[in-house]
Amino acid sequence: MIFNTVAVKHWLHRFLMFAGLSCVLTGCTAVNERSPEAALLHRYVDNQNGIDGLDNVRRLLFDESRKVLYAVSADDDSLAAYRVADDGTLTMLDMISGSKAQGMLVGATDMIFSGMNRDIQVVSFYSGAVAQFRLQRDDKLVLLSYLSDRIDAKRVFRQGEPITPAEDRLALLGPYAIAGNADGVSYVAANVSQAIVQLTSKDQLRAGQTVRSEQVSALGGAVSVALSDRDRKVAVAGMQANQVAIFDGSDAQSLELRQILPLAHQEALTEPMYVAFVPQTEVLLVAQKQGVLVYSPDPQGQYKRSTELKGPADETLPAITRLVFDPTGQCMLALSESTGQVYTFSRIQGEQWQLLALLDAQGAQAPTSAVFISPDKVALSFALSDAVYIYANVCD
Repeated sequence: MIFNTVAVKHWLHRFLMFAGLSCVLTGCTAVNERSPEAALLHRYVDNQNGIDGLDNVRRLLFDESRKVLYAVSADDDSLAAYRVADDGTLTMLDMISGSKAQGMLVGATDMIFSGMNRDIQVVSFYSGAVAQFRLQRDDKLVLLSYLSDRIDAKRVFRQGEPITPAEDRLALLGPYAIAGNADGVSYVAANVSQAIVQLTSKDQLRAGQTVRSEQVSALGGAVSVALSDRDRKVAVAGMQANQVAIFDGSDAQSLELRQILPLAHQEALTEPMYVAFVPQTEVLLVAQKQGVLVYSPDPQGQYKRSTELKGPADETLPAITRLVFDPTGQCMLALSESTGQVYTFSRIQGEQWQLLALLDAQGAQAPTSAVFISPDKVALSFALSDAVYIYANVCD
């Protein structure tokens, strides 16, 4: 671990809970409906039964080609890999952290597959880094390359000596989210640098275009980034700016600002925390402090608000921090880290989603991520419980 200052380490916890607050503050309604079909198959807790790498687990990723589940941990400062059996059981393969990762995994928060080799790119909040890893055929994780300005995290998060633009050369301070595609092009939302950073990679990471909040004010407090399936649109949520920036990625892979949400005549956004494009569509979902809004492109490609997701009793969904889709785009999980709720939705037609039920978290706290490991099995991570749960029949 690069540093062990309690006050600095807890900065991330405060940041992660900031947008969600609590049921007391947001006025969320207690819901008694629970999914009648979903069944908890397996519990995996950090440092139990041969499982490691789940201390404040932030994100899960599943590689169905090798049937491997990956997890990044913000407190273990690690990337871990687990073999997934047909019945959903996990077996630990390997974990990389510390000096083996060159200190690039401190406060690891998000990851994606990138390129034809399906290497794993991880962004780490405190390291101010993006690092690329590969699971070798001997099931060992290796670090391929990384990008970081290596600025002392205590300077960044304790607001001591200011960071100069010359020092923040890569604009990767406080990276919180990453999105990418099979072409090896990825985009990092850097919260502290207040920027979107384009990366390219085969075996080595390379920094491409950088857009900062000085150029596009909507990037203030960038905290989430999403990439559309079809037209290479890139959406970035600026939590401090209370806006969402939508860029076009051209054939030359350069970013060109298309639009900023909300439009002048629309209701203002409040602390947008997460953006997601619905699979196989160009529909954009924006999770803000007090609801999840749906935006659709008109014939000219301009995004306009069309509807809003509704929770129990037709109320808004408070403090949603992640939206996860099944491979078909017909089922969606909405996770609230601060309230501990996991809502399941079914897509009924077009842009319309119907609430199915509330998933029973079996006492687990702070859901952070979910991934489908088969059409009927879902792995869910819980940060405060340091755990991964495997459920069946979540979308039935």
